Amino acid sequence: MYENIILIGFMGCGKTSVGKILARQLQKKFKDIDNIIEKEQKTTITELFKSKGEDYFRSLEQKAINEITQKTGQIISTGGGLPIYSSIPNKSLVIYIETGFHVILNRLSQEERDKRPLFHDEKKALALFNERTHVYKEQADFCVDADQSIQLIVHVLVDYILDQRVL
Repeated sequence: MYENIILIGFMGCGKTSVGKILARQLQKKFKDIDNIIEKEQKTTITELFKSKGEDYFRSLEQKAINEITQKTGQIISTGGGLPIYSSIPNKSLVIYIETGFHVILNRLSQEERDKRPLFHDEKKALALFNERTHVYKEQADFCVDADQSIQLIVHVLVDYILDQRVL
């Protein structure tokens, strides 16, 4: 039996949007790692990267995922780098929100891209996307095609979770 559901995937793939709706439908608590870090640090992820660097941010991510998973029955949205740089605690169902880079570009406005420190340079973001994709797939217990509507993604996930008797 899994204790939590953890959503992974590249920045802008829809983890937070899917996670909020999924949590509502399953009547579970929703947690977003990036939002938790921003609240605790009283600043944005972009500012953290600028002022303290990526290594400092990654240490905060690991601390946050460790603390959050002490409780059970949650839907947890991670930052795009968490499964790359941090370990995901056992007993969590890891779901990869899988989508193409072109879909992410279409979903994110320029303002949203500017808020993501590793998305400022589109070519570098694409290289990062290509590097990370295999890690997401390796760590995932289940992959969902996110090149469709959020409602359809959530429907697929709810069916899977209920069928597997997860949580």
